[in-house]
Amino acid sequence: MRFRRWCCVILILACFVVSAAAVRAAENFVVPGAPGGLKKPVRPRPDPAAKAGEAARRWVLAVGICKFSDTRIPQLKYCVADARGVVNYFRADGVPAERTSLLVNEDASRESIVRALNRVAGEIGPDDRFFFFYSSHGAGDAAGRTYFITFDTVLDDLAATAIPMSELKKAVKGINCRDVVLMIDTCHSGGAKALERPNEKALDNLLRTANRQTRVAILTSSRTHESSIEAEELGHGAFTYYMLKGLAGESDNFPRDGQVSVTELFDYVMVAVPRATDRAQHPSAKFSYNWPGKKAQAVRIGRVHGAGPPAAGPAPDRGYSPDGGLVPGTRLSAPGTGSEGGHPAAGAGSGSSRWHNVIE
Repeated sequence: MRFRRWCCVILILACFVVSAAAVRAAENFVVPGAPGGLKKPVRPRPDPAAKAGEAARRWVLAVGICKFSDTRIPQLKYCVADARGVVNYFRADGVPAERTSLLVNEDASRESIVRALNRVAGEIGPDDRFFFFYSSHGAGDAAGRTYFITFDTVLDDLAATAIPMSELKKAVKGINCRDVVLMIDTCHSGGAKALERPNEKALDNLLRTANRQTRVAILTSSRTHESSIEAEELGHGAFTYYMLKGLAGESDNFPRDGQVSVTELFDYVMVAVPRATDRAQHPSAKFSYNWPGKKAQAVRIGRVHGAGPPAAGPAPDRGYSPDGGLVPGTRLSAPGTGSEGGHPAAGAGSGSSRWHNVIE
């Protein structure tokens, strides 16, 4: 009996020794034929933060159109710079090139934009976030329909050659992800740089028709009857300039944690743009009913980094410091506007003006 017990003990110890040797051999396994004795890579354990949604993938589509195939549509100056600035931010913050798309001028046809939206819809995951930025003209027709003007839009045939809001609503509805954030820098973008007055209710309808599982936030550059301003001093539209400044850290306030959330950015832009334009332009924000209201659940855009958009280096007597920043207490204002709620003159798009506005 005692002999059997000792045999069992020895057998158990032998099993432990063999198991430990097997583990050690696996750790030091060398790939046959590999130069320098390359070890077999060890599969990393999944990051618990990723399961908690902390590392949700971000997808970005930015569109900027300054020139158009239909020469009757006036050219813009800084829409391409706007879109590039947005993409540069996300790429610097670690979003890989395969999940960021930049469409500008000739590449931003109606078909190309719709194809890019459909690609995102086909590849995005349920816990991911989608950021859509659009800088160009917007238009509304006599029937109250709202359109985004693309490179190949024909002025006489908006329905077939521009992107109607109904198409964007359809695309958003087909994107099954956690969050969709739309940032629209077009004149009269409260409905959406304009040929006719667009219908402001179009964006409200977009919020209502989105998937119930998807949370949607929309930041537009101006109210329905306002112009979205492009400024030579900024090298951007005023809206996008301050949006990029916010992403660079000026909107990181509540809390100041090195991260920029959607609500932090929206709050900052909605104050900074009216202040800088002497109240000529008021961005507006809209949220779906299921957008999280608690700070602890804030939807993160990205980390604070960079110095924001570069300025074009205006003369100091125009209210700017030598490094291109606004001198405290100064305002941007278009010629001929008042200090309270003034609007740029309809003819402010001429080359002699400080402002390069869209069609009224």
